[in-house]
Amino acid sequence: MRRRCSLRLSRAAILLLPALLVAGSAAGARAENGVGVASAVDQSARSQRGAGPLKTVRIGKTLFQNERIRTGGKGLVQILLADGSNFLIGRNSDLVIDEFVYQPAGNSRMIATFGKGVARYVGGKLSKRRGGVTIRTRQGTIGVRGGMANLLDDGDRSIYSFLFGKDLTFVGRDGRKLRVYRPGFAIEASGGAGRVIRTPPSMIREVAQLLTGRGGSGRPPSEAALQHFSSVNSAMPPQPGQPIPAPVILSNPRRAPDGYVDYNRASQAYAGPRKVLCTYGC
Repeated sequence: MRRRCSLRLSRAAILLLPALLVAGSAAGARAENGVGVASAVDQSARSQRGAGPLKTVRIGKTLFQNERIRTGGKGLVQILLADGSNFLIGRNSDLVIDEFVYQPAGNSRMIATFGKGVARYVGGKLSKRRGGVTIRTRQGTIGVRGGMANLLDDGDRSIYSFLFGKDLTFVGRDGRKLRVYRPGFAIEASGGAGRVIRTPPSMIREVAQLLTGRGGSGRPPSEAALQHFSSVNSAMPPQPGQPIPAPVILSNPRRAPDGYVDYNRASQAYAGPRKVLCTYGC
C-alpha cells in the first residue's frame, strides 16, 4: 500500500515538474524584459542594476525592474514606460521602478521608489485603475489615479502636488490617509505625517526650473572656430535667414512616382525616363 502511494506521489511530482520549470522560466523572462526606455537625457544621468556598476544613461536605453536612476547637478531623464506613462526625473534625484506588470487584459501594476529630488509622473493605462500606481517615498506612499503629479523632496521638505486627473492619495508613516482631487492642491509631508495645502507658487517655479533642460554648450565656439565653419558646412557661411534656392527642372517635368518621392525635400521633379530625381543644385 505504501509503495503504491509513493508511486502515485512520484508520478504527480514528475507531472508537476515541467509546469514549475515553465513558471520559473516565465518569471525569469519577465524579470529580464525591459519595462521602458530612456526617451530623453540631458547630461549627467546614470543607472545601476543591483550591485552592478553605474552606467551612463543614453537615449534609447532599455530600463529594467529594480534599476536605479540617479541624476547629478545637471542631469535630466525622461523614462517612457510600456503602458504609455512616463517619469521626468530632474536634477539630483533618485528613482527606482521596483515592480512593473503590464497585462492589458489582466492585473497590471507599477510600484516605484522615489528617494529624493524632483520628478513628474504622467499616468498611462496603469493609472486608470485605482491602486494601479504606487510610489514609495521616505514620508509615506503615494497613489496617482488617471493623472499627473509633481514630486519634490529636497531633504528639508516633501511636497506632492496634484496637477490633473482623478486624484492623488497619500498614506503617511503614521497610517493616516489623505486625498487630493483638485488641481492646484498638494500634500506637504514631514516626519511621516501629511497635510493638504494649496500648492505654493515657489514650488511651481522651483519644479519648473529643475525639470527644464539647460541644453546648449558648456563651451561656446570661439570667433576663430566660427571663421572655419563653412569648411564643414558644405562651404556655406553661417548666415541664418538665407533663402532656399529654387530647384532647377531639367526637362519634361511631371509628377514623380510615389516610389521615388523623397518627402523630406521641399521641392523636386521627375526628369526624363531614366528615373532621375532633380532636387536642389541639379
